[in-house]
Amino acid sequence: MISRTLLKSALAAAIITGAATAATAQQTAISPTPQRIAWGQKAFDRPQHISLKGAETADADAVAALLSQFAKGKGVKVVIGERGDKAVRAVADSIPDHPQGYYLRVRPGEVIIAGNDPTGTYYGVQTFLQVASQPEVMSVDVTDWPSTPFRGVVEGFYGNAWSFDDRVDQFAFYGSNKLDTYIYGPKDDPYHRAKWRELYPAEEAARMKALNDEARRHKVRFVWGIHPAGDHQWNDADNEATVRKFEQMYDLGFRNFSIFFDDVFGKQADGKLHAQYMDYVKRHFIDRHPDIELFIMCPSLYNKAWKGSFQPSYLADISVMDPSIKVMWTGNSVVDMIDVADMEWINPQIGREAFIWLNYPVTDYCINHLLMGPFTGNEPEATAMVSGFTANPMEYARASKLSLFSNADFLWNPSAYDPQKSWLLATGRLQPGRADAFRKFCLYNVDLGQNTHRLRRLNESPELKALIDAYEHPMSRAYLPEAAEAFAAEFAALGAAATTLLEAAPTDSMLTEIRPWIEVARMLGRRGVLATEMYNALFKADSVSFVRHYLDYASLTDSASKIASRDFPGSVKVAYPMVGSLYAEPLLRRGVSIMTDEYRHRFGYRTDVFPQLALENGSYRLRHDGKWLGNPDAGSTGGRPVWQTAEDDVNPDRQIWRVTYDPATGRYSLVNAKDGRYVNERGAFTVSDTSNPFDAEWHTFVIERADNGFTLRQGGNAGKKYLAPDSDGLAPAEAPATIEFIPVK
Repeated sequence: MISRTLLKSALAAAIITGAATAATAQQTAISPTPQRIAWGQKAFDRPQHISLKGAETADADAVAALLSQFAKGKGVKVVIGERGDKAVRAVADSIPDHPQGYYLRVRPGEVIIAGNDPTGTYYGVQTFLQVASQPEVMSVDVTDWPSTPFRGVVEGFYGNAWSFDDRVDQFAFYGSNKLDTYIYGPKDDPYHRAKWRELYPAEEAARMKALNDEARRHKVRFVWGIHPAGDHQWNDADNEATVRKFEQMYDLGFRNFSIFFDDVFGKQADGKLHAQYMDYVKRHFIDRHPDIELFIMCPSLYNKAWKGSFQPSYLADISVMDPSIKVMWTGNSVVDMIDVADMEWINPQIGREAFIWLNYPVTDYCINHLLMGPFTGNEPEATAMVSGFTANPMEYARASKLSLFSNADFLWNPSAYDPQKSWLLATGRLQPGRADAFRKFCLYNVDLGQNTHRLRRLNESPELKALIDAYEHPMSRAYLPEAAEAFAAEFAALGAAATTLLEAAPTDSMLTEIRPWIEVARMLGRRGVLATEMYNALFKADSVSFVRHYLDYASLTDSASKIASRDFPGSVKVAYPMVGSLYAEPLLRRGVSIMTDEYRHRFGYRTDVFPQLALENGSYRLRHDGKWLGNPDAGSTGGRPVWQTAEDDVNPDRQIWRVTYDPATGRYSLVNAKDGRYVNERGAFTVSDTSNPFDAEWHTFVIERADNGFTLRQGGNAGKKYLAPDSDGLAPAEAPATIEFIPVK
């Protein structure tokens, strides 16, 4: 039977792709959803050529975008221009009097694109390109403008920064989807943070200029920023260095600027000093250049949950800054969706409307996951209470487009936003010709897993969840072949979808970027089918088939656990993809564990193949006596893990440990998720990969169950001492000590 969820998705997809009546067969879904749109009948067949009127005075970028899709020549007449231009004077009263607004009219033989300003004209072209994407172009009137100012992206994640090509590709995507703001804040650009005082060398400066030029071509404000708070001395020399750096960027063509104070604490997080510094830059740089558009600050106290960790007066101290300075805010916590209550609290605190930094779909705190589900959770009414709204994306630039597409849709017209409809449209636009396969894959990459910020998405793999709810418990009590068949079909569909995507990956940049997750998804699909075959064999008392299927399942499980993403030399972070972690993987763990236990009780054939593992391979947080084992000096050499009293919610990977079973030794390795350094037999970190490379005979441990946790013991050449907590970290000891291993899912 087809589930109701699947049926709804199919119907919505049919509507979006235009499978309707003949009269509306060539209507196309416009994204972002316009404020007002009225369709008519067919106007003309999609033209190869257009004749242009008004191109000489219209926005050059808008004209270029139009001519990138249609050649000039004898064809449909296209009139283009901005308010006040002679070419569009006849429709002047129809142009909405809103920034970035436009009016689009399509009639038989004629198209009029009229912007309230140059950006509006450019956006009108983008809408016309969507209307004209069908073989038959329909008559339509569109009166449109954005509801939310300064919509876009803040590249502010920890991890491997986007490349030059990633950013160029993003700017084109932003232009197409009417996102107008990009804030530059990659933590690994030394001239943004570590060397913030120093001017860009000529080659790097040229690259930055090229990026800004490309952004402007797509009507994107490139907000260039520095992060000086780590070592700013709050003196004239550093203030002057800031202005000197900004002047360099101004000369390169930048007209939007920001200063970051995020993730600094103690004496460097002084609200009064921050406000004085911002006002100094405002007086000595911003005010001297009237054409500068945006000046933004990201405060140290950027979410409500942290207010107890800073000076009680911090927000009041920065509220006295010049009111034109925008102040960024992430919500009630570091990772939070935005609602009216958030804005009602923060806006009076800072004396202005907050500029939102939404930490979604960023995954720098849950790097093993992709976030590919519908964009949900923000209240439409809150957008009227912000001065801007930007989203922090994943380090996977092209995969981030799925969420950013719907974010653009939401911010442009919040009251009309439909998360499911927008998601379906986005998946179809991003993977035309294989949208169904892409959607199936995405639905297994929705939840964030357990994380320090506690944001979850429980709408993962809905078809599988429905089967679990209906069949898992009854299957444990009786043989239900029809249920096994239903599970096998669902897992086979996932495997087939992943195979389709893998075949396309060599020529598709997005699929290439996330290939490790697609490979894991393919293996998950096959593992699910094998588990159902184990179920059938168990109830048919076929011990030989059961063992054969189990061995294949175990081999695939091991192979999947070893797949890594971004494991190249110099990578800032290495991810081990998790797919289906909310429902699929727990189902298989439960099911296979129950079946192998039942097998042991009923059969004697090859019971040796079932390992008795104390811990499954995976990511864990280690706790002892209320403290967390962390790696605060990640990226350095030497040193040791230390016990920390607080959870690390800035860089949670520093407190996450990859535990991997080594079948050759029967022991486990312990590796930090932040920088990939392993724990050696002395409880310390490797000095260097050259002088002390990983050796399984030395650097693996016996992990054994104990009351309320586990114990760690040396093995192989290292001896047989325990690795036990001391006052700082871990150290060899004669007696065992219990450590909690809390799985990160």
